[in-house]
Amino acid sequence: MLSSITACSSKTSLITKSEEKTMKATIGVEKPIINTYKALDDLPQKYNAELAEKNGDVVNINGKNSNIEKLDKFIEFYQNKKTNEINMVRITRYTTEGDAMIADLIIDNQGIKLIEDITRDKFSNEESRKKTEYKIVDISKKKEAEGLSYVTKTDKGEERILFFTNNN
Repeated sequence: MLSSITACSSKTSLITKSEEKTMKATIGVEKPIINTYKALDDLPQKYNAELAEKNGDVVNINGKNSNIEKLDKFIEFYQNKKTNEINMVRITRYTTEGDAMIADLIIDNQGIKLIEDITRDKFSNEESRKKTEYKIVDISKKKEAEGLSYVTKTDKGEERILFFTNNN
């Protein structure tokens, strides 16, 4: 389910390393924040799980998860509208073949957005291999029989699964 994401055409943008922004609207307090992730285009085409984990990404490869507490904290701070320094979290999942599928959740002065980068998935069809940006209106965790899903809802009512943790 997670290894086959479909994306619809939308405007894309780049996130620059150490880019300063002003956070307002969603959090309610203006505060300069620092993004320490590299821009998606600056990541290597072969973005392996060890490097992703070292870079601080929330990682899921073959059911093994790391740094998931970052996603939990991001969601908690967003839902409680707390002023914080967590303005972005990067989630990297891997296909069965080992190709990275990257999702950036970003809080900015417009609210929260999701950028999905599927350009590294060599086994997807060529039209799907792109970056797609979504405006997010909700983010949550859903308990399911098999595990826990991290889900966003777009301004168009579409649900996007960010991450799944198995009960095992």
